[in-house]
Amino acid sequence: MSACGWRGRKSARRVFALPWWALEASSLGQGRTRVAWRVVGVLLAPVLAFGCAVMLVAMSDIGGTPTCEELKAANSAGECFSGSSLQKGITLGLGWPSGALAGVAALAALAFVITGRRGRLALQLAALAVVLGGLSILIGTV
Repeated sequence: MSACGWRGRKSARRVFALPWWALEASSLGQGRTRVAWRVVGVLLAPVLAFGCAVMLVAMSDIGGTPTCEELKAANSAGECFSGSSLQKGITLGLGWPSGALAGVAALAALAFVITGRRGRLALQLAALAVVLGGLSILIGTV
């Protein structure tokens, strides 16, 4: 009998075979997180990253667009923000942090998938990003 417990010639398949306990979802999580929650994290990360990109592009566009009052005062035509300057400021003030938080939440969701830790933080950041983004959209359209 050899040192590995196999008699005779060893096949390459058996030498490189992993033991059953090495096929866990992640050894870093140490059994703290179920696979279903990690799947939620995998699905949540690209959704949050897309939301981050959309909010940042929208806030950049809104920030570069003058209000309709400013266009009337300058006697020019073009695309304008239909709300007041206060409404535009509040929309931008809530929208930029919403986009940034969505990006941080996407990274936190990926960290949760890898390590199995800080899942609650990822969900809290995602919820805060959604609330701020929703308020920004609501205030910007009223």
